[in-house]
Amino acid sequence: MDIQTLKYEIIESITKTNDNSLLKTLKSIIDSKSNAKETWYDELSKEEIQSINRGLEDHEKGEVLTSKEFWS
Repeated sequence: MDIQTLKYEIIESITKTNDNSLLKTLKSIIDSKSNAKETWYDELSKEEIQSINRGLEDHEKGEVLTSKEFWS
């Protein structure tokens, strides 16, 4: 099923329902999904972002340890 068809079916189902609890749940999911994109990364400090970037660079270079190696 392509995304446009999926969207249409979801909209149709939402339009037909009178289940207030379901509608509130869907609204909450949509709100949390859109807020998650905007907030968690923006709330990181400069140092935290640099640390994440260093970790990503280490991973790309293969400079990583397995959990077993780390705890040994």
